[in-house]
Order: sequence, then structure tokens, then C-alpha cells
Amino acid sequence: MKSLLEAGLPVASSCDGDGVCAKCKIIIVEGKENLTPENETEAFLRESKDLPKDVRISCQTHVIGDVTIDATYW
Repeated sequence: MKSLLEAGLPVASSCDGDGVCAKCKIIIVEGKENLTPENETEAFLRESKDLPKDVRISCQTHVIGDVTIDATYW
């Protein structure tokens, strides 16, 4: 989420990045190996919201390399 906001891209969120709403979900098109592993909060949101594996929660994910993403918000 921080990287998206710093790039000037809008991010959907009603919890301000607290890992509650899952509205900041992004689809990983390329580079999933360049993201931090899923944490407990993200795993809980994935399970409770029934999200597919190619979807990540941007407020819980840190970018460590090049990635290509898509998001329904845009």
C-alpha cells in the first residue's frame, strides 16, 4: 500500500491500512517472488474473504523487487 501511495496511485481502503477491510487487494500479474511472504493478518483475510492465491492485501505486503500488479480500484 505504501509503495502504491508513494507512486501516486489510489488505493481502496476503509481501515487506513490496519489489515481489517481487505479492500486494498491487488492481483499479482508478475513478480510474486519479489513480495514478502503472507503474514498472519493477510492469511486470515484471505481465508475469511475467500480470496484466490494470486491476490494479495497491499497493506500487509512489502515490495522487495519488481512486480506487476492489477487492482479493481483502478
